[in-house]
Amino acid sequence: MNHLTRMAGRPASILTCCALLTASALFMALLGWSASAYYVPALCLLLQAALLWRGKGYAVIKGTIALNQVSGLVLVLVLWLGGGLGATKLDISGVMLLLNLLCGGPLLTLFALPMLHAMRKVQRQDQEFHRFAALEQ
Repeated sequence: MNHLTRMAGRPASILTCCALLTASALFMALLGWSASAYYVPALCLLLQAALLWRGKGYAVIKGTIALNQVSGLVLVLVLWLGGGLGATKLDISGVMLLLNLLCGGPLLTLFALPMLHAMRKVQRQDQEFHRFAALEQ
């Protein structure tokens, strides 16, 4: 399959996810002017947009999204319900915040579920295409 044909044949859901990730990366980079810690999520989001655009690294993207979701959830739960943890509460929440930022930050958390749904749909379509292509030969 030709490289240009493959790019032109990208599903609209993947194009939308790539656009959202790129816009999120630009927004995080703008926030990075005020707080340099936001450059890391900007790079992560840009890397994920590039991988998604090329159609490679689905396992890496899914793993990053899962880590982002878990760290964000633990962060919120520890800050909300962690009154009995004492000073450990700050250590746990700090580590979870750093992990969340390393894995794409809060904007990836917002787009995670639609992205996973779009990626699953595209993978099923690719599998069906390859199965039918093998039957035709």
